[in-house]
Amino acid sequence: MVLTRFFTHRYTSGRDSAAAATSNVVSSNATASCGSAYERVAAIKDAVVSLHEGRASTREAALSSIIAALEGFVLRRCCASIKKGAARESTLALRAVALLAVTVRRGGGGAVAKRIMSDTRPLVSRIIRESTDASLLIAAVECLAIVAFVDVDADNMDDTEACLDSIWGLICPAARTTATASPRVFAAAVSAWTLDGRPRRGGGRARRHGGLLYSDCRAVRIAAGEALAVCIEIKLLTRRKNGELLEKFEDRAADLSVEAAGAGVAKDGFLEQKNLFRKIVSFLDGGEPPVSSVRTSASHVLATSTWTDLVRLSFLRRFLAGGFLNHIQGDGLVRQVFTVKGNEIAGKLPAARSKQEVNGGMSTEAKKEKQRGLKKDREASYEVKHGSVTILQ
Repeated sequence: MVLTRFFTHRYTSGRDSAAAATSNVVSSNATASCGSAYERVAAIKDAVVSLHEGRASTREAALSSIIAALEGFVLRRCCASIKKGAARESTLALRAVALLAVTVRRGGGGAVAKRIMSDTRPLVSRIIRESTDASLLIAAVECLAIVAFVDVDADNMDDTEACLDSIWGLICPAARTTATASPRVFAAAVSAWTLDGRPRRGGGRARRHGGLLYSDCRAVRIAAGEALAVCIEIKLLTRRKNGELLEKFEDRAADLSVEAAGAGVAKDGFLEQKNLFRKIVSFLDGGEPPVSSVRTSASHVLATSTWTDLVRLSFLRRFLAGGFLNHIQGDGLVRQVFTVKGNEIAGKLPAARSKQEVNGGMSTEAKKEKQRGLKKDREASYEVKHGSVTILQ
């Protein structure tokens, strides 16, 4: 009995001591990890506050801290949310990674873009293969398209092709092991695939878009039309090799350009579809690609004159939403990524013209004259209402 008590007390107390020591180590590690995370967040907050300082060196140091945080800690946490988070958390993390890729692209000689590509592509590709959540799938294909687009000038195009292969798994149902994607996901996948204009196996895959022109969803038809226009422009489809396909495309584009908005026909995207396919019909008849322009400031205009740049600009406008103008102003994303030729950046408009447009179509002198007239009218109205006082000496 005594021996039993001795051995029980000895070995049980030893195990309890070891367990307590292990628990203390784990607890201290967790505390240190939490403390480190809080310190990183606090450092980012301090850096944001320092951006408002008057000294240039302080602002430069703050910007360096923010860049380091985005490229390191923030990217790692976003990848963790993509991997382990619920659908809503993963969706937000995917958008954050895509915005990060657009914002810090090619920093450090392309190292940042490559790091984002290597860290996120396996995670996003797995979501595309396995998920059935429409919102999550759309966020995944948009993120993958943006990351591939930002790294499109990379020396090794294998990563870009791997991204396109993953997106193609949504466009071609036979390549998926799960149920067929919804029309919204189809449209997003086709637009994402078109964002990168020069896939190596694009010629064979471009034929698939011809069948999507007969989809019941107007958004899918619009995305397929844009994809085919880009494929024709960059010679992935030619009349010599794909004459029959192009004839069918012309006939279908002509039908969609004059589709009637009868009773019971959905109105979503109706005018957008008609305008797009009218431009495509004109282009196939030997016309020029449509010209689109975006005013970036009171005196600068960005103009595109190719289908490739038009589709890219439309994609980025939809994705960036309210932050679109901030990203295309200056010498950032536009001049680094877009293929800008000669006069596509219209540059600074003549001062008289730019001021006239800002003033609602009036010249500066006419606006001043109008203001003087309004001032006189206000003074006359005041005198009528309150009376004029004349002081006699």
